[in-house]
This record gives sequence, structure tokens and C-alpha cells, in this order.
Amino acid sequence: MKTKDEIRLTEDDIALLQSRGISTEAVEKQYKILTKGAPVPKVLRTAAIEDGITVLNVAEQDLYVNAWDRYLDKGKSISHFIPASGTAHRFFRELFNFLNADYDEPQTNYEKNFFKHLPSFAFFAELDQTCVEKTGKTIEELLEENRYKQVLSLMLTDEGLNYRSLPTALFKYHTDKSKRFVALQKYLHKKIIHYYLSFENTRTPIQEHLIEAAMVSGRKDGVVNVCFTVAEEHREAVQNYTEEFRYPIEKKFGLNFILAFPMQSHATDSLILTDQNEWLRNEDGTFCFHCGGHGTVFPSFCDLKAEVAFINNIDNVSIDQDKPLVAKSRKMLGGLLVNTQKSINKYIKLIDKEDVSEDKLIEIINFVENVLNVKHDKILSMSRKEQYAYLRSKLNRPLRVCGMVRNEEEQGGMPCWVRNTDGTSSLQIIEYYQVAENANLKHLFEQSTHFNPVDMVCFLRDYKGKPYNLKAFANEDEAIVCHKKAVEGNDLVMMEYPGLWNGCMADWNTIFVDIPVKTFTPVKNINDLLRHEHQNF
Repeated sequence: MKTKDEIRLTEDDIALLQSRGISTEAVEKQYKILTKGAPVPKVLRTAAIEDGITVLNVAEQDLYVNAWDRYLDKGKSISHFIPASGTAHRFFRELFNFLNADYDEPQTNYEKNFFKHLPSFAFFAELDQTCVEKTGKTIEELLEENRYKQVLSLMLTDEGLNYRSLPTALFKYHTDKSKRFVALQKYLHKKIIHYYLSFENTRTPIQEHLIEAAMVSGRKDGVVNVCFTVAEEHREAVQNYTEEFRYPIEKKFGLNFILAFPMQSHATDSLILTDQNEWLRNEDGTFCFHCGGHGTVFPSFCDLKAEVAFINNIDNVSIDQDKPLVAKSRKMLGGLLVNTQKSINKYIKLIDKEDVSEDKLIEIINFVENVLNVKHDKILSMSRKEQYAYLRSKLNRPLRVCGMVRNEEEQGGMPCWVRNTDGTSSLQIIEYYQVAENANLKHLFEQSTHFNPVDMVCFLRDYKGKPYNLKAFANEDEAIVCHKKAVEGNDLVMMEYPGLWNGCMADWNTIFVDIPVKTFTPVKNINDLLRHEHQNF
């Protein structure tokens, strides 16, 4: 293990790291991964329809939706887990490029589309008001004078609205033309009408996720648990906003939310290495830190008390006309999950009796291989005792059912078959950066028919109803190393912790299901909000 001198840490560095809760041992481990690389997963092939990805017919879809509704009637503990710690800054990368460019009028199609369609954005009224307050002129008047950059400055920086520092969860995504949820001021408590006026007739991801959670897991007079993981600096604003806008939604659906806002600690941030194997530093000599990826919310996920948990990204939300499709899709995944878990529980209890007929044993083996998608070439050559032990170990694991959409050249996770260290092959979600440095795997990756939209549901308790120790089913070695270009053109190397749905779920049972592409409506840049799936007509 390298010493603090070998990894070039000064006493001031160590003091800064300690103030953020980062140990020197953690830095040493990061340095090793950044310089030597992370293990490359043994990808056999990408999953496809009839080879790891299930397509459900209409009758099966209805069967599983009904199964989920019956499960809801039992009053089981269900949670919706939404990582929401990111800022909206990444939405504006292209706009910042324009703001810093040596030209003053839009040149690229991206820039032209943004300014042409400004009135279509949900935040337009707020930005227009800010322009009037700061300049005495409307957006239209400023653009007629070619003052494009001034409009952007008032939108993005602390000269005006400072959207670049806004949490994604509170960014105005949609216009609420229906006025069914947020324009019900009579339901808002008078003591907390702090956000109402500035968010009237608009929808944020927070509101959309609450509505979707209510449609999927809500029952009349029931309770819906929603957990938003947030950055420490945004927690108060996100919590206050959510507490205010929960009431119209609760009133509409006749239920109550139980909300949680665990903080993503700065102790999970990682350092950045230059192409000279030097730590990237700010002008004052302090470290530049990088968010450690979605795996940093794994401790919060482990703290859930639910039996079933849905996981969805904060930036993937739908407008009202698409919500019934989204809700049906998630109910379908949930029904498949609980039905599969019933079979798992039944088979474990049979194995524990150690009196399984030959036909029943073949049935269990077929279930593990073709439903849970865990294959072992030597299963049939094992002794009966070895078969029992092997099958039980594979059955008694957390289960997840993951929706997969048709690949439309989105970058991110792909459904794959991988070879595990115990000789089995199983389904995993592999991130682009895990294979980006391997030409053969990268090519295989690019040919994938499906893409991970982060639309999954998990069963977190064993056959006795006892919560799993989820950390026991994670692979801490599956870190992700990202190579990126800095503004100055230098190569930078950053590490992300094992992903929440990658290394953190490496030893789970996994089922992939083909779901409609219309359920996947992410917002990765600001112009994505101009797509028809984000416009309420």
C-alpha cells in the first residue's frame, strides 16, 4: 500500500480530506484504481429478446398488473427510491459553451433551437420576469437587440436565477396546463406557502415522481413511501418544497406520503487524477472533487425498511398523458417480481426438506436457469447434496426485475450476460465506462438492442421475511474508471464507486423485461425538454 508521501498528500490535504470524512486509506485505494484500472467484467454477450430479455404478451401484462394490485391490498411495505442529489448544471453544458464563445449570436442548431423555442420551456415566465426586473425589458425585447448572452447570464448565473446551482429535483420540467395538482392552493397549508407562487402552473421532477408513485403504489387511505436522496446543501430546499407540494397530490389520490431525504455524504466524493498521475487541484491548491456516482447512495438504499422498492432516476419523468402507460409498466414489473418471489420461497422450503423428487428437482433447476437466468454448465454432474446447496444459494438472494427499452443510441448501462467468479453466467447491467477501454467489448456494447432506463423493482426480504444484508451481495471491486477531457484538453481520470444497479447488485437474481420506449423520457440536456414527450399540449 502506498504511503501518504507516495500518493502525494500534504498535511493540508489530509486535513481537508478528514473534514469531508475521507480517510487516507480510501484515497490510497482510489489512487490504485485510478492508476491501475478497475477489473473489466467478463462480458459474454449482450442480452437480447429470447436471450435474457423477456417480452410479455398482453395477457401476461394484465396478469402481472392484477398480481401487483393484489399485493398492494395486503398492505405490505413498499418504497420508491429516487437518487436526486445531482444539480441542473449538466443540463446547460452547451449553453455555457455559447456563453463563453467568441461569437454573440447562436450558431449551432442546438443554440438556435433553444432560443427559438424559449417560450415552450416551463421556466419561461420566471426568466421573463427576471429579465424585466433586471433590465427593464422582456426576453423578446432583449433577443431583438441580440442580447442573447445577457438572457443566458440571467438564467444560469448568480446575476439572475442561478439555475446552474439548482438541484435537478427542483428544476421546472413541465407546464401544468391541467392545473389539477399544483394550482389547488386551498389544499396548501398557509404557514408553508413559500414556493407556491414561484412554481404555480409548473411541474418539477419531485412533483412528477410523487404523482407516479401514487399511481403505482397508492391505495385509498393508504401510505406511499418515497425516498429522495439529496446533497447536503440542497436538503432543506428539497424537503421544504416537497412537504408543500405533497398536499394537493395526497388530496387528489386520497392517500398519505411518508417522505425521507437521506443525504449523500461528501465522504463518498472521489479525487481526480491528471494524465501526469497528479491530483487535479483548484487554483488555491485544494483538491478538485468528483461525485462518486450513483453507487454512493447504496448505504441509503440498504437502510430502506421496505419489502419491495422501486428505483427510478430523478430526471426520468413523464407528462400526464403518458403516466397511465408508465404506471401500468411498473405495476407489471412489480407483479412479475412478487409472483417470482413466491416461487422462490416455495422452492427453498422444498430444498430444506431434502426430499425433492427427480421431476421437482429438474423443475427447480429449470427455474433457476431460465427464470432467474443463472446458468451452471456442471449442475447436472453435481451430487444431490451439492445440487441442493448450489440451488439454495442461488435462490436465497435479493431479486430485481428490470425494465429494458429498445436502444436508441443512448449512452449508459446495457443488459449483458457475464461470467462470474464461481463459474456461473448470469444477467448484469454493465456501464459504458466499464468496457470503454476494451475495443472488443466496446463494439459488442455498441451493438446492444436494449438499454437500461433505470426502471426496476426489487424484493429485499428472504423467504422468512427477514431483510437481506444487501452489502453481502455487492462486489466492491466493480468500481468504474472514467476518462474525460478537461477544458484545457488534458486527460482526466475519475473513479466512481460500484454502481447502485451494477456492482452493488452484482450477486442478485435478475430478470430483464422489454418495456415500452415511451416510458423512458430522460432529460440529459435542456433541449430534451422540447421533445414532444415533455410538452403538455
